[in-house]
Amino acid sequence: IQEHSDTDFIRLTGATDDGKWGNPIYEAGSGDPAHQIQNSCGYVLPPEFRSVRIPPGARPDPSSDSSMTVYDLDKGVVYGFFRTRYNEATDEWSSCGGAVYYLDSNGLAGSLDKSDEPRNFGHRGVPPFTYAVPHDEIENGSIDRVLKIAVKVASEDHVWPMTGSDGDSTDEFAAPEGARLRLKPSIDLSEMDLTDPQRTIATALQTYGAVIGDQSGSTTVLKLENTVAEGRGQLWTGLLEPDSLSMFELDDFEVVRLGYGR
Repeated sequence: IQEHSDTDFIRLTGATDDGKWGNPIYEAGSGDPAHQIQNSCGYVLPPEFRSVRIPPGARPDPSSDSSMTVYDLDKGVVYGFFRTRYNEATDEWSSCGGAVYYLDSNGLAGSLDKSDEPRNFGHRGVPPFTYAVPHDEIENGSIDRVLKIAVKVASEDHVWPMTGSDGDSTDEFAAPEGARLRLKPSIDLSEMDLTDPQRTIATALQTYGAVIGDQSGSTTVLKLENTVAEGRGQLWTGLLEPDSLSMFELDDFEVVRLGYGR
């Protein structure tokens, strides 16, 4: 990971002025219109994409990923979209495949033996609630779950809890997707001069860790919520910047036993 990463720390995306490469997060309600999501590529769409409520004005991240997340608490589901497009003329949404996970489940893909929800599907086993750090979790000062990071080069292999990999490296030291990294427990965060937002993320990285779930093509990254794409302006200003975790070098992390929790 160190050899290929353009930075020696986990970079935060979504914190720049335009919010690009972050991930917008929306909450749909009973009054929002339902859409049948069109499939724009060869990946499978979950059956729940036949009717997805999306708030008017919702827009994906303005990058090649064009990702976004939609929670529908009434239905008890969270949807993940990739290469998302909205056709204003026809009022149609499309996505290159997609993910749906049920909020009262244990968050594991339905194809895994330990999953308690067979309908959980998509993104090679990474649930949408891990895609990005929400702004309100930083405001509340607590992230009580595992995070997801992307590395520049991932192995073609994968480990539990992933069900596949978009990596293509055959190098014996390339990290498999599904590997979990954590800040070493020996690091005393209370002794470090951290801001509250930095401490919130660092605590989650030390307590729950981060699963490698994607290739970034550049450096090791952790996504923040894209509040700019949501139309709320750049809410990360004064809280977090792209290099806000630079005090933690990649050497400060360790890989938890592959397949941990299986």
